[in-house]
Amino acid sequence: MREFGFSEISIRQGSRMILVFILFLIFFLLAFALYFSNFRIEKALVAVGITILILGTIMAIETPLINRRLRKLKVFIYEDKLIRQCGKKQQILLWMDIARIKTVENKNGVVAQIKIYPKKLKMAMYLHGFQEMEDLANLIIERMPNSVLHQEKRWKLDWQRPFINMLVAGLPAMVIMFIIASMGSKAMDIFAIVVALLGGLCLLIIRPLTKLNVFSKWVELILGIVLLVLGIYALINFLLSGKIQ
Repeated sequence: MREFGFSEISIRQGSRMILVFILFLIFFLLAFALYFSNFRIEKALVAVGITILILGTIMAIETPLINRRLRKLKVFIYEDKLIRQCGKKQQILLWMDIARIKTVENKNGVVAQIKIYPKKLKMAMYLHGFQEMEDLANLIIERMPNSVLHQEKRWKLDWQRPFINMLVAGLPAMVIMFIIASMGSKAMDIFAIVVALLGGLCLLIIRPLTKLNVFSKWVELILGIVLLVLGIYALINFLLSGKIQ
Protein backbone atom coordinates (compact mmCIF):
# COMPACT_ATOMS: atom_id res chain seq x y z
CA MET A 1 0.00 0.00 0.00
CA ARG A 2 1.22 3.52 -0.87
CA GLU A 3 -0.09 6.67 0.76
CA PHE A 4 0.00 10.17 -0.73
CA GLY A 5 -0.82 13.32 1.23
CA PHE A 6 -1.81 16.72 -0.07
CA SER A 7 1.10 18.98 -0.93
CA GLU A 8 1.87 22.05 1.17
CA ILE A 9 3.12 23.71 -2.04
CA SER A 10 -0.35 23.25 -3.56
CA ILE A 11 -1.94 24.76 -0.45
CA ARG A 12 0.30 27.81 -0.73
CA GLN A 13 -0.52 28.08 -4.44
CA GLY A 14 -4.23 27.98 -3.59
CA SER A 15 -3.77 30.73 -1.00
CA ARG A 16 -1.95 32.86 -3.57
CA MET A 17 -4.77 32.21 -6.02
CA ILE A 18 -7.29 33.51 -3.49
CA LEU A 19 -5.15 36.59 -2.80
CA VAL A 20 -4.81 37.40 -6.50
CA PHE A 21 -8.56 36.88 -6.95
CA ILE A 22 -9.32 39.32 -4.12
CA LEU A 23 -6.93 41.94 -5.57
CA PHE A 24 -8.51 41.55 -9.00
CA LEU A 25 -11.99 41.76 -7.44
CA ILE A 26 -11.08 44.99 -5.64
CA PHE A 27 -9.96 46.53 -8.94
CA PHE A 28 -13.07 45.22 -10.72
CA LEU A 29 -15.49 46.45 -8.04
CA LEU A 30 -13.80 49.84 -7.83
CA ALA A 31 -14.04 50.35 -11.61
CA PHE A 32 -17.67 49.20 -11.56
CA ALA A 33 -18.57 51.41 -8.58
CA LEU A 34 -16.96 54.45 -10.20
CA TYR A 35 -18.92 53.79 -13.39
CA PHE A 36 -22.30 53.54 -11.63
CA SER A 37 -21.65 56.47 -9.27
CA ASN A 38 -20.76 58.78 -12.18
CA PHE A 39 -17.14 58.73 -11.01
CA ARG A 40 -17.90 60.04 -7.52
CA ILE A 41 -14.81 58.68 -5.78
CA GLU A 42 -16.05 58.95 -2.18
CA LYS A 43 -19.31 57.09 -2.89
CA ALA A 44 -17.48 54.39 -4.88
CA LEU A 45 -14.88 53.85 -2.13
CA VAL A 46 -17.56 53.44 0.54
CA ALA A 47 -19.45 50.83 -1.52
CA VAL A 48 -16.29 48.89 -2.38
CA GLY A 49 -14.98 49.17 1.19
CA ILE A 50 -18.13 47.60 2.67
CA THR A 51 -18.09 44.81 0.06
CA ILE A 52 -14.41 44.03 0.62
CA LEU A 53 -14.88 44.10 4.40
CA ILE A 54 -17.63 41.48 4.17
CA LEU A 55 -15.74 39.39 1.61
CA GLY A 56 -12.48 39.68 3.52
CA THR A 57 -14.14 38.49 6.73
CA ILE A 58 -15.64 35.49 4.96
CA MET A 59 -12.34 34.57 3.31
CA ALA A 60 -10.40 35.03 6.56
CA ILE A 61 -12.69 32.44 8.16
CA GLU A 62 -13.04 30.08 5.19
CA THR A 63 -9.43 29.90 3.97
CA PRO A 64 -7.97 28.26 7.13
CA LEU A 65 -10.90 25.82 7.17
CA ILE A 66 -10.31 24.90 3.53
CA ASN A 67 -6.57 24.46 4.12
CA ARG A 68 -7.27 22.31 7.19
CA ARG A 69 -9.54 20.10 5.10
CA LEU A 70 -6.95 19.82 2.32
CA ARG A 71 -4.34 18.65 4.81
CA LYS A 72 -6.66 15.76 5.69
CA LEU A 73 -6.85 14.58 2.08
CA LYS A 74 -5.10 11.27 1.44
CA VAL A 75 -4.84 8.87 -1.49
CA PHE A 76 -4.20 5.19 -0.81
CA ILE A 77 -3.02 2.82 -3.53
CA TYR A 78 -3.83 -0.86 -2.91
CA GLU A 79 -3.41 -3.86 -5.18
CA ASP A 80 -7.16 -4.06 -5.85
CA LYS A 81 -8.45 -0.54 -5.29
CA LEU A 82 -7.83 3.19 -5.06
CA ILE A 83 -9.10 5.22 -2.08
CA ARG A 84 -9.42 8.99 -1.76
CA GLN A 85 -10.01 9.90 1.86
CA CYS A 86 -10.80 13.09 3.75
CA GLY A 87 -11.16 12.47 7.47
CA LYS A 88 -13.73 9.68 7.84
CA LYS A 89 -15.16 10.10 4.33
CA GLN A 90 -13.87 7.82 1.60
CA GLN A 91 -14.28 7.53 -2.15
CA ILE A 92 -13.34 4.02 -3.31
CA LEU A 93 -12.73 2.79 -6.84
CA LEU A 94 -11.82 -0.79 -7.68
CA TRP A 95 -9.31 -1.09 -10.51
CA MET A 96 -11.65 -3.46 -12.35
CA ASP A 97 -14.46 -0.85 -12.25
CA ILE A 98 -12.49 1.91 -14.00
CA ALA A 99 -13.31 2.69 -17.63
CA ARG A 100 -11.12 5.69 -18.44
CA ILE A 101 -8.27 7.72 -17.01
CA LYS A 102 -7.06 11.13 -18.11
CA THR A 103 -3.72 12.60 -17.07
CA VAL A 104 -3.05 16.30 -17.59
CA GLU A 105 0.49 17.66 -17.65
CA ASN A 106 1.59 21.24 -17.07
CA LYS A 107 3.77 23.14 -19.55
CA ASN A 108 6.88 21.47 -18.12
CA GLY A 109 5.52 17.97 -18.75
CA VAL A 110 4.84 17.20 -15.09
CA VAL A 111 1.51 15.55 -14.19
CA ALA A 112 -0.77 18.17 -12.61
CA GLN A 113 -4.15 16.41 -12.69
CA ILE A 114 -5.47 12.86 -12.79
CA LYS A 115 -9.12 12.22 -13.66
CA ILE A 116 -10.47 8.70 -13.19
CA TYR A 117 -13.86 7.69 -14.61
CA PRO A 118 -15.68 4.51 -13.46
CA LYS A 119 -17.70 2.21 -15.73
CA LYS A 120 -20.92 2.65 -13.78
CA LEU A 121 -22.70 5.93 -13.11
CA LYS A 122 -20.58 6.91 -10.13
CA MET A 123 -18.74 10.11 -9.44
CA ALA A 124 -15.37 10.46 -11.14
CA MET A 125 -12.29 10.77 -8.97
CA TYR A 126 -10.31 13.96 -9.50
CA LEU A 127 -6.76 14.08 -8.12
CA HIS A 128 -4.57 17.18 -8.10
CA GLY A 129 -2.20 18.91 -5.73
CA PHE A 130 -0.96 15.74 -4.05
CA GLN A 131 2.67 15.00 -3.23
CA GLU A 132 4.64 13.16 -5.93
CA MET A 133 1.95 13.42 -8.59
CA GLU A 134 4.22 11.67 -11.13
CA ASP A 135 4.62 8.61 -8.89
CA LEU A 136 0.91 8.62 -8.10
CA ALA A 137 0.02 8.66 -11.81
CA ASN A 138 2.50 5.88 -12.61
CA LEU A 139 1.20 3.63 -9.83
CA ILE A 140 -2.39 4.13 -11.00
CA ILE A 141 -1.53 3.45 -14.65
CA GLU A 142 0.47 0.31 -13.71
CA ARG A 143 -2.57 -1.18 -11.98
CA MET A 144 -5.07 -0.33 -14.68
CA PRO A 145 -6.51 -3.24 -16.73
CA ASN A 146 -5.44 -3.24 -20.37
CA SER A 147 -8.99 -2.36 -21.42
CA VAL A 148 -8.89 1.01 -19.65
CA LEU A 149 -8.62 3.99 -22.00
CA HIS A 150 -5.74 6.30 -21.07
CA GLN A 151 -5.95 9.87 -22.38
CA GLU A 152 -3.11 12.38 -22.09
CA LYS A 153 -3.19 16.14 -22.36
CA ARG A 154 -0.68 18.96 -21.84
CA TRP A 155 -1.55 22.55 -20.95
CA LYS A 156 -0.53 25.22 -23.42
CA LEU A 157 -0.71 27.79 -20.62
CA ASP A 158 0.48 27.46 -17.05
CA TRP A 159 -2.91 27.30 -15.33
CA GLN A 160 -1.26 26.89 -11.94
CA ARG A 161 -0.25 30.55 -12.06
CA PRO A 162 -2.97 32.81 -10.59
CA PHE A 163 -2.35 35.68 -13.01
CA ILE A 164 -2.91 33.41 -16.02
CA ASN A 165 -6.34 32.47 -14.68
CA MET A 166 -7.25 36.09 -14.01
CA LEU A 167 -6.12 37.26 -17.45
CA VAL A 168 -7.85 34.47 -19.37
CA ALA A 169 -11.06 34.31 -17.33
CA GLY A 170 -11.27 37.56 -15.37
CA LEU A 171 -10.61 40.20 -18.02
CA PRO A 172 -13.15 38.87 -20.56
CA ALA A 173 -15.75 38.66 -17.76
CA MET A 174 -14.99 42.26 -16.82
CA VAL A 175 -15.37 43.43 -20.43
CA ILE A 176 -18.70 41.58 -20.79
CA MET A 177 -20.02 43.11 -17.57
CA PHE A 178 -19.17 46.63 -18.72
CA ILE A 179 -20.79 46.03 -22.12
CA ILE A 180 -23.99 44.85 -20.42
CA ALA A 181 -23.84 47.74 -17.94
CA SER A 182 -23.64 50.21 -20.83
CA MET A 183 -27.01 48.90 -22.06
CA GLY A 184 -28.75 50.18 -18.95
CA SER A 185 -29.91 48.98 -15.54
CA LYS A 186 -32.60 46.69 -16.96
CA ALA A 187 -30.01 44.80 -18.98
CA MET A 188 -27.92 44.34 -15.84
CA ASP A 189 -30.96 43.13 -13.90
CA ILE A 190 -31.89 40.60 -16.61
CA PHE A 191 -28.29 39.41 -16.80
CA ALA A 192 -28.11 38.94 -13.02
CA ILE A 193 -31.39 36.98 -12.98
CA VAL A 194 -30.30 34.71 -15.85
CA VAL A 195 -26.88 34.03 -14.26
CA ALA A 196 -28.43 33.18 -10.88
CA LEU A 197 -31.11 30.88 -12.31
CA LEU A 198 -28.83 29.10 -14.78
CA GLY A 199 -26.04 28.83 -12.22
CA GLY A 200 -28.38 27.31 -9.63
CA LEU A 201 -29.90 24.85 -12.10
CA CYS A 202 -26.46 23.84 -13.37
CA LEU A 203 -25.20 23.11 -9.85
CA LEU A 204 -28.33 21.15 -8.91
CA ILE A 205 -28.80 19.17 -12.14
CA ILE A 206 -25.42 18.81 -13.86
CA ARG A 207 -23.43 18.78 -10.56
CA PRO A 208 -20.06 19.84 -12.07
CA LEU A 209 -18.30 20.31 -8.71
CA THR A 210 -19.42 16.95 -7.36
CA LYS A 211 -18.28 15.19 -10.53
CA LEU A 212 -14.80 16.57 -9.91
CA ASN A 213 -14.86 16.09 -6.15
CA VAL A 214 -17.46 13.91 -4.45
CA PHE A 215 -16.72 15.62 -1.13
CA SER A 216 -18.10 18.91 -2.54
CA LYS A 217 -21.67 17.65 -3.01
CA TRP A 218 -23.14 19.41 0.03
CA VAL A 219 -21.36 22.68 -0.73
CA GLU A 220 -22.62 22.47 -4.30
CA LEU A 221 -26.16 21.61 -3.17
CA ILE A 222 -26.36 24.55 -0.76
CA LEU A 223 -24.82 26.97 -3.26
CA GLY A 224 -27.19 25.79 -6.00
CA ILE A 225 -30.26 26.27 -3.79
CA VAL A 226 -29.10 29.73 -2.69
CA LEU A 227 -28.53 30.85 -6.29
CA LEU A 228 -31.89 29.46 -7.38
CA VAL A 229 -33.76 31.17 -4.51
CA LEU A 230 -32.02 34.49 -5.19
CA GLY A 231 -32.77 34.18 -8.90
CA ILE A 232 -36.47 33.45 -8.31
CA TYR A 233 -36.73 36.30 -5.78
CA ALA A 234 -35.05 38.72 -8.20
CA LEU A 235 -37.28 37.55 -11.07
CA ILE A 236 -40.46 38.14 -9.03
CA ASN A 237 -39.28 41.63 -8.06
CA PHE A 238 -38.37 42.41 -11.66
CA LEU A 239 -41.79 41.30 -12.98
CA LEU A 240 -43.64 43.29 -10.29
CA SER A 241 -41.60 46.48 -10.18
CA GLY A 242 -39.35 46.44 -13.24
CA LYS A 243 -36.16 46.10 -11.16
CA ILE A 244 -34.62 43.44 -8.93
CA GLN A 245 -34.34 45.63 -5.82
